[in-house]
Amino acid sequence: MVCALFVAVQAIRVCFFGAGAEASALEDALNQSMPSAGITLEGTVSKIEEKSKVTAVCLKDNAVSVSDQNIQEPTVMAYVRPEQTEKSEEHIRIGNRIRITGEAAVFDSARNPGNFDQRAYYARQGIHVLVWADKLEVISRETDRTAQFLSEVRCAWKDILVKHLGDYYGGTMSAVLLGDKAGLDAEMKKMYQKNGIGHLLAISGLHMSFIGMGIYGLLRKTGLGFIPAGIAGGAVLILYTMMIGAGVSSLRALIMFLIRVGADMTGRDYDLATSLSAAAAVLCARQPLYVTDAGFLLSFGAILGLVLLSPVFGEMFRSEKLEAAAGRKKGGRTGWAKGKGGRHMIRRYLCGKIFAAGRWLLTGLVSSLAVNVLLLGPVLYFYFEIPPYSVLLNLFVIPVMPVAMASGIIGSVLTLMSDSLGGAVLQASKAVLWMYDCLCGAAGALPGSRFVTGKPDIAWLAGYYAVLGILCGIFYYLRQKSEDGRKGGVFRIPGILLVVCAVGMAAACRLGCKSEEGIRAAVLDVGQGDCIYIRGDQEDYLVDGGSSDVSSAGIYRIEPYLLANAVDTLDYVFATHGDEDHINGIRELLENQDLGVRIRNLVLPSEGYLDEKLLELAETARKNGTRTAVMRAGDKITEKTGKTELKCLGPVEGTKLEPGNEASLVLELTYGEFCMLLTGDVEGKGEESLYKEGKLPQCDVLKAAHHGSCDSTTAEFLKAAQPKVAVISAGVDNRYGHPHEETLERLREAGCSVYSTQENGTLTVRTDGQKVKLSGYVRKKS
Repeated sequence: MVCALFVAVQAIRVCFFGAGAEASALEDALNQSMPSAGITLEGTVSKIEEKSKVTAVCLKDNAVSVSDQNIQEPTVMAYVRPEQTEKSEEHIRIGNRIRITGEAAVFDSARNPGNFDQRAYYARQGIHVLVWADKLEVISRETDRTAQFLSEVRCAWKDILVKHLGDYYGGTMSAVLLGDKAGLDAEMKKMYQKNGIGHLLAISGLHMSFIGMGIYGLLRKTGLGFIPAGIAGGAVLILYTMMIGAGVSSLRALIMFLIRVGADMTGRDYDLATSLSAAAAVLCARQPLYVTDAGFLLSFGAILGLVLLSPVFGEMFRSEKLEAAAGRKKGGRTGWAKGKGGRHMIRRYLCGKIFAAGRWLLTGLVSSLAVNVLLLGPVLYFYFEIPPYSVLLNLFVIPVMPVAMASGIIGSVLTLMSDSLGGAVLQASKAVLWMYDCLCGAAGALPGSRFVTGKPDIAWLAGYYAVLGILCGIFYYLRQKSEDGRKGGVFRIPGILLVVCAVGMAAACRLGCKSEEGIRAAVLDVGQGDCIYIRGDQEDYLVDGGSSDVSSAGIYRIEPYLLANAVDTLDYVFATHGDEDHINGIRELLENQDLGVRIRNLVLPSEGYLDEKLLELAETARKNGTRTAVMRAGDKITEKTGKTELKCLGPVEGTKLEPGNEASLVLELTYGEFCMLLTGDVEGKGEESLYKEGKLPQCDVLKAAHHGSCDSTTAEFLKAAQPKVAVISAGVDNRYGHPHEETLERLREAGCSVYSTQENGTLTVRTDGQKVKLSGYVRKKS
């Protein structure tokens, strides 16, 4: 209870007082000289990790010189390009003291709701600054021999796995055994996550317990005493943790293992709840920000679910007939197998196996349900969806995971003696992973395999866990008052209510995201590109989706935003023209519909304005089961309520325009008295034709064309449209200088309030048809 109270105090400090989230001195210095600054630092190499294009080097005890300031920074991350390491006399080793000159920058916070917060992620590791090395010099060859040896073992082990299992399964086993996710297949990783077995790819308590308790148990069986077996097992697990990297889950498992072995060594009883609380207290003392980490919450929450909720669900599924049958079996007789002779012996044997399988399934179901119900909050908050079949899927995948791990470890060791023999043993782990792929594919093909809920409010989560606490309290109170620990069917009620509460929470979260009054138009921050999401009365729309400076914007910026807002299907996706910064994200969404967001209709400009890029996009849509349509000036989409309407204004028919910016689709969004213009990259003759033909309505909000380029949004256009507010989508410090000062000046002269994704992140417009509210996601820096 003391440890649990300490964790609660740390959580309050972090959530309400911002403890641990303060910027470092170096981060403050860089913020004053943003976007980036020249830097020179000297630091000691503590970790080296090979990535696809760079080598990530973590440095500790850094002396930094930046902007005429000398600063001591505990930890810095440096990205070193291959040519830098090749220039040095020999490879960098852990423990070396190196000097780096390069460009430094702070990590980005999330720019859109639902997006990954890079700054928060690295802050939990004590890292606040990233340095891109231009020059590297080793100034001390002193090496941390233990850490370097473990690093080399890890690299050699990964090479063995990839050699015998191939890139796909070898990369997977490297993640499972070594915590190295650099070679992990992205599609496979996503498939595991969407089916609720992504935890298998992270070094967790399952992995650590298998290795630690396996070694400890093996040594005990050989006759070794508690103390030497415990010391040996603990030493191996500590070295293994150092090799794979001290993540939250692995540290939790290590601490709990040491407490478990310590109890055996000292002749004390092992208490799971105390061990769990002690591990949480140790980690939160080390880094208070862990209480906001998904890995911390999921790792500790899974064990807490087993401790608190397994008895509740065990009572809900308790079968008196099964227990009675099991009792009779122990006595040597069952109702099925009375009598003598070989036939009855076979029946008795089969009966026993059936009862054993039944108990095993019930035990697994109870554990899986307990973990899933308790972890529902973090799962919805961080991943925005639940896989309903994961409760059953984990019954089959978890029990065979030790087979994959054992064959991976034993096979790797055997390759040192016989490459062919070791490779043959490793095929068992490949078979297990192949089975996982088949199970995930089968589960994903079932109806209702994914339930997208959106991101719940903190108040909803607080209410959910308050109800869980009350129901658990009732159960344990009743059990304590009961003489025999049970009192008929009344003990089943708390478990049933827990399931009802979990289902109700998921449904309420989705309804809460969907039941917004009026409509919403959100201009997402995709860097240098365009993407506008529109939630109508009944349908969901996306206008453009792409970026020229953010890689995989569709997967990492657009899709997470949609899922966080409970959007699992887009009814219409519009591609205004064929520039990559407007369509490459749409292409990613189309190609990843099975595990991402479904798209019903892709809407393109009329046939005369389709360039090669748009035709390729249409073919991608066809291959992935999405209907393609074209839209001409005057065409419109009206929802059944009649309130929400999207009308095509351009390109104006009869205007001789070349495919591209001039021929961009221009859309008018109306809802009651509200009007918003979405102009793509329209410019030149395309823009001119709109106001000359009198096609341009007066609007409340204008999405400025071409990221605020001086070639668009002319004074004549603004005079005709008379927007009150203009929103601009452009990348921070983009190479084009968007938005151009000439455009901003024209907008100000037209009496228009101007807002940009550069300063505000996602810009969201909400309206009930009369009143309009505009909000930004990112707070401006003072």
